Amino acid sequence: MKIIKYSIITGIASILLTGCDLERLPYNEIPADKLDASNIENITRGSYAKLKEEYYYKTIHQIGEYGGDNISLSGTTSDLLYQTYTYRRSGTSLYTANLWQITYQTVVNVNSMIELIPEGESAEKDQLLGENYFLRGFLYFNLCNLFGRPYAQSPETNPGIPLKLTTDITDFPPRSSVKAVYTQIVNDMEKAVRLMTVSKSNIYASKEVACAYLSRVHLYMGDWQKAKDYADMVINSERYTLLQGSAYQHYTNPVPENNTETIFAIRMNKDVDFEKYHMDYYSIGALYASINDIGWGEMYPSYSYLQLLGRNPEDLRHAFIENQKPETPYKWLIYVNDVPMYVTREVTESGGTYTIAEKPEDFTDAVVQSDAGGYFVVEKATSVKRYVNIEDAANKRNDYPKRFIYKCSLQEDQSHLYSPMMIRLAEMYLNRAEASFRLGETGSALSDVNVIRRRAGIQEQTSVTLDDILDERRLELAWEAHRKYDVFRTGQTLNRNYPGTHLSGSPVHRTIEPTSLLIVELIPQREMDAYPVPLEQNPQ
Repeated sequence: MKIIKYSIITGIASILLTGCDLERLPYNEIPADKLDASNIENITRGSYAKLKEEYYYKTIHQIGEYGGDNISLSGTTSDLLYQTYTYRRSGTSLYTANLWQITYQTVVNVNSMIELIPEGESAEKDQLLGENYFLRGFLYFNLCNLFGRPYAQSPETNPGIPLKLTTDITDFPPRSSVKAVYTQIVNDMEKAVRLMTVSKSNIYASKEVACAYLSRVHLYMGDWQKAKDYADMVINSERYTLLQGSAYQHYTNPVPENNTETIFAIRMNKDVDFEKYHMDYYSIGALYASINDIGWGEMYPSYSYLQLLGRNPEDLRHAFIENQKPETPYKWLIYVNDVPMYVTREVTESGGTYTIAEKPEDFTDAVVQSDAGGYFVVEKATSVKRYVNIEDAANKRNDYPKRFIYKCSLQEDQSHLYSPMMIRLAEMYLNRAEASFRLGETGSALSDVNVIRRRAGIQEQTSVTLDDILDERRLELAWEAHRKYDVFRTGQTLNRNYPGTHLSGSPVHRTIEPTSLLIVELIPQREMDAYPVPLEQNPQ
């Protein structure tokens, strides 16, 4: 952690220079008795600006999303993201090393404000003090999710991360337990809630932002009542409303401040940040889609996600995915065989009946049959009934159907400009649904699930199970960096037995148990080497 070795003046000056177009000075060039709301706000904005660094927001996204089962890479790549996607951990990854460094750089800046801002002098100063407490909790929550095991797994003994709570350059804390880290996160965010009373836009912390995060933190901790209570506070604040219809299907097009559902986002600015923070080929959205010839368009929705989404053809969330259609459109049936690889066949339709266009050599009949389970074909060699999807055909890349994802692109219609959504109102309903279910309040859980289903334009349920809630969470929060954590915090096994290049090379991880060593990142070796006291590495 070299940043702690640097002088605090140097560390903070480097942070402040990365902010918005405001003149900022290192905090200790301003005498403590001269601090006012204006210069405190400028310094605090420098901390927000650090969240815009590519290796911060992008790393959080990649580990949370690429480590799940919503995505399928259509080729190999030399980019280190491939290690994340294939669960081949590395202590030399620039992604995790730079995220670790940016976190502690920003924590030192935040700590300086917490030490210097007097509490109780004015609502404005208390608000800014609260924002710094929130930011520290936010930073430690994200970091502990990467390098610490899920809270449900022996949090008292499993190591989390070092808790740097001072600006003292001789203070080199060891790794605290996961429980101790979460306790600090809760304490920081609860204090933020008490201090913040000034209403601000959703690109800054507020009382509601801290409450929303406390709902998520307590959900991860398994403290169901508090997860529910904090979700209640956010929903009942009436500051946010769910987007509907077309506005929902184009969620990321407006700036966050004009989005009534976004609770907190890392704000990116058109044109300026597009270049400064690499929002072109190096943005989150660039791997999911190519727009105006910008972006790689190599990471597609997984077949298991598409099967779940496909249960309801009318689901508005289909709009986030677009098949890249051939010049001459046609229909095909598609399914995954046992290898697993995609099987596709062109079909024609007449009177509601689909027929395989070329004489099938591998199926018993050219007519695609159907029953209560949907469309199916029967394999000639095995007599196995294979359920298939009938859909518009797509172009292919390396024999993988090209399906672009637009959920992380097109802010203000600028290809891959995107203000990463950190938390939004739909999650509050889903947090409350899960917490209510686990508390035995199934009626309340069902009501909240149906709020999300109704907004998605699909039929409401008459009963609900925990699997229903987690499925709805998977559909709703896809490509927002939740999935890996939702799988493992609930003790599920990650199943990636679907087509994608995670099944090539060696080793191959088709399934990953929640107890696997692979689910936590290795501490960056360069930080371990630079740290003046021993820093425990995660097991390999």
